[in-house]
Amino acid sequence: MSGGPPAGDGDALADGGRTPPDGEDAHGGVGPLGLVPAGLVQPAAAGVALVTAAYVGVFLSITDVVGGSARLAVAVAAVAGVAVARVLAPRAAVLVTGGLFVAGLAAYYFSVPASQRALFSARNVAFDTVSLLTGLSVLRLTAADLWALALAPVPTFLTWYLAARGRHVAGASVAAGALGFFVLTGDAGTAATLAGVVGAALSAGLTTLSAPGALAARRGTLSTVLAAMVLLSATVAVVPGGATQPLLSDRGTPGIESSLVGTQDDVQVAGSVRLSPEVRFTVESTQEAYWSTSTFDRYTGDGWVRTGEAEPYDGPVEGPPGTTVQVDQTVTAETDLDAIPAAHSPVSVGGQTARSAQVDGEGRIQPGTTVPEGDTIDVQSEVLVATPGELRAAGTDYPEGIEERYTQLPESTPDRVGELTGEIRTEAGADNPYDTARAVERYLEESKAYSLTVERPEGDVADAFLFEMDAGYCVYFATTMVAMLRSQDVPARFVTGYGPGERVAQDEWVVRGQDAHAWVQVYVPDHGWVRFDPTPSTERADARNVRLTEARNAGEEGVDTNRTAPDPEDDPASTPTTPTDAPNGNDTDTETNGSDEAEVSGPGAAGPAGLDPDDTGASGIDTVSADVTGAEVEGEQDGGGLPVDRDAVGYGLLLLLGVVAGAHHVGATSRTYRALWLRLPFRRRDPDSDALRAYARLEYLLERRYRARRPGETPRAYLDALELRGVDERTAVVREAYERARYGDGVDRESADAAVRTVRRLALEATPVVRRFL
Repeated sequence: MSGGPPAGDGDALADGGRTPPDGEDAHGGVGPLGLVPAGLVQPAAAGVALVTAAYVGVFLSITDVVGGSARLAVAVAAVAGVAVARVLAPRAAVLVTGGLFVAGLAAYYFSVPASQRALFSARNVAFDTVSLLTGLSVLRLTAADLWALALAPVPTFLTWYLAARGRHVAGASVAAGALGFFVLTGDAGTAATLAGVVGAALSAGLTTLSAPGALAARRGTLSTVLAAMVLLSATVAVVPGGATQPLLSDRGTPGIESSLVGTQDDVQVAGSVRLSPEVRFTVESTQEAYWSTSTFDRYTGDGWVRTGEAEPYDGPVEGPPGTTVQVDQTVTAETDLDAIPAAHSPVSVGGQTARSAQVDGEGRIQPGTTVPEGDTIDVQSEVLVATPGELRAAGTDYPEGIEERYTQLPESTPDRVGELTGEIRTEAGADNPYDTARAVERYLEESKAYSLTVERPEGDVADAFLFEMDAGYCVYFATTMVAMLRSQDVPARFVTGYGPGERVAQDEWVVRGQDAHAWVQVYVPDHGWVRFDPTPSTERADARNVRLTEARNAGEEGVDTNRTAPDPEDDPASTPTTPTDAPNGNDTDTETNGSDEAEVSGPGAAGPAGLDPDDTGASGIDTVSADVTGAEVEGEQDGGGLPVDRDAVGYGLLLLLGVVAGAHHVGATSRTYRALWLRLPFRRRDPDSDALRAYARLEYLLERRYRARRPGETPRAYLDALELRGVDERTAVVREAYERARYGDGVDRESADAAVRTVRRLALEATPVVRRFL
């Protein structure tokens, strides 16, 4: 090709001196459109574009959640890769890519707060890298927006540099590597994974499509590659923590306790859930409280993520900035626990658990290992004390970082969420964050019903719950309230844990799995985090009571302790099962410090004008839970029948098509048909046709065992020649029937059937394993 580099050029060395096949412009020549590189007008470029779209889509979904946009950076990188394809040798392009990668990491490093950079030791970086590759979402990164912005252009530049030079398979491989990273982190869903698989297969199969007849010649190869890659993607999809799931995964009704309560760093909103009445722990405390276990700051649109790094626990942590009262608790694990339930805010822990405890990115103490059954944990908490008047007068002078971090919403959040919240705020006359939170809390309590049986919505959960759903459970209520408050620039976060449980003594409570709950905390300057609970209490308590009564009547184990078991002489249906709540049914986390006017910063305090002071939204405990280990929970599906996962069905159909196409390419379908044709003959009305077909099957069988019939050799001569090699004498029955049908007056039904049976027996005797089944 004119204008090509001389021998020894970097291109030739990079390709091992090979000659580019037809359709590949290894040196970035100009295509038929003049200014467009030849590699971009070849069919295989479509496959590269599809893989690129798959991983870029994940980048954009990340920036949608955390803010910012990588669109411009990705576009510039792609254009730059195409622009330098004609003048930059491959080795130089690789060096440029490496430089971009290092520069991107450096930019991300210096964007992280100095306090976080101190954690960037070699050990921590290695640990975090392994965590990312085994299911830790990129959204956990503190500055995920800057991470995406810094790194998105890197694979894009190299991918489109290679594509412009006609090296589509190499370009698709780079893009597939980027997508594979997101599959491992769990950020790439089924659609993105399949798009990447199909794109990579197309780039490989269409590389030589420009040659005449190439599509027909390579159709089998393309189908085989597609089948192999779909199978590979199905295997990759079972990586722990990945967003995609195995094709044959358990799709029964899930429990919610395993996702709400534990050390995991994310919560995914589910559909229908079930309750678990099994006792989890008992707690002796100087005050009744909601026993929180985790808090989450980043809203993804369909769930929650906790950002930041965990640090070893080495002593008491900082408590709320406002006036507090100390609450001492002793938690006894009745089953294995993956969290430390405590009244908000826990500042210190004691016992064996303290030796391996960690402080997560939200400043909460978490166990380093599972707390075994029977162990006790001593916890000290600082509970905020404040009057409603103090909370209203606190203003909006938030500490540095609070407002930015806790008012985050995905860019795709519909505007109508904020518009409705603004209307609610105006109608309630709420002119401060505290009253705004009270107004939103009451609106959700009064406008939505409580139900454990819901269909998981598509799109943004908060938007769907507000405008498309009539009922939900605690996760939906709390998620929606946080999103609504954030739309008004009120810092709020999502909290999980347990309600108070069943009171069995003045200072002791028994907490079951069905007490698992999610609620909301709002930040008030100079006071700290204030609890709000928008989930309706009455229906929630009813659901808990019914489930516990059912469990007791069914004799289920683990639902009672010696302090809660009802008297056998009592009617189980009339046994009181609701926990004893705080006065007027509310858990207020209060401590009066000697004054009748002192109240905590919870929604149990008197409300503003226009709001019912007693309607606090803090009464009762949400009761949607399952086995704490995350095991399958037996239950019913909404509407009955087996659940249908459209992604799984589509994935399965594509996999089936790919496997069939690949089997056809390697001849497996033809061999399977022939095997059935030999062993499962069917009768026709015409005996002569059956006799002719019996001989055809016999000849195919003998051809595989001895030799094929030669040109000009008659069937009789062929069989006579094989008799010398020991062919079975029963073949004479088939030969005679064939000759009478072909050359004589025809064959009767009995003779035709005898020929058919003979061939079938010979075929089955040749395959004794198959013979056992047929």
